[in-house]
Amino acid sequence: MREHPPDPRDPHDPTRQSSDSAPTPLTRVGNRGYTTSHLEEYGITRDEAEFMLAVVKAMNGDLDGYNLTESMTSIKSLYEIHEEKLQELGFLKIHSGVSRRKYYSITADGQEACRMTKKHGFDIGDAGDDTPHRVGVELTRQYYGTRGDVTRVEVSPSEGGSRTDLVVVDTDFNRVATVEVEGGRVSADPGVPDDASPGINDYSSLRHDYRVLAEADGESVWVVRNHEIAANVLRALTAGDSIPVNICRNSLRGIENGRIKIGEFNEQVDAPGLDTILTFQQLRNRL
Repeated sequence: MREHPPDPRDPHDPTRQSSDSAPTPLTRVGNRGYTTSHLEEYGITRDEAEFMLAVVKAMNGDLDGYNLTESMTSIKSLYEIHEEKLQELGFLKIHSGVSRRKYYSITADGQEACRMTKKHGFDIGDAGDDTPHRVGVELTRQYYGTRGDVTRVEVSPSEGGSRTDLVVVDTDFNRVATVEVEGGRVSADPGVPDDASPGINDYSSLRHDYRVLAEADGESVWVVRNHEIAANVLRALTAGDSIPVNICRNSLRGIENGRIKIGEFNEQVDAPGLDTILTFQQLRNRL
């Protein structure tokens, strides 16, 4: 873990002083010089290309006037697009069930069509992250950044050869929390087959994340998109060998359908890699 004083030049530093200047308004992105032949090759309009460009910039944290805690409907309103068409072309993913907000992700093919690549790495996130995951990272960063005992929130740091989503450092430069964010797929997302289960299909990845958190310093925190993803994570951990998480089927179903509240579950759980579960909406309520 890197231990260093806060940097006032860092826009994500919780101790950074806010500016008195007026916020930058959200406007259309500049023209990327899409030729007619380029647009015809990908079967899209100029507005559709520029909309996808704006979404990628938003995913990268580079879209002036926009923050990932906001719905992306504000971006869509600036362009004349057909989101179902872009989805059918394989350029766009639509995420409706993100704590009552709508988001978009641009696929690799869509990034090629709009000539803008999604960034990844330290302070941004993994290359494969869809927008809901990055929303969860941003909500987590903002929440911990408001706490008076926190001096720094690091995104995507290395942890014993693996990557964690966030590390929270207090004013004494001790780690107080290690956080994993799970966005996943939920039943409210358009285009999800009726017979598809919500959550993350890669159970081995979830179990690996658990073991990393169990060995890390500070509180082990899982930030999940909603109750469906919480149940998915718990189901994966319950079925994992050598992981001391054992949740009965009735409880898992109760968490998945919202009958058992996450706060109630947190009072009962006791495992080294699972101290607390927080939903995106819970973080919004705390901001």
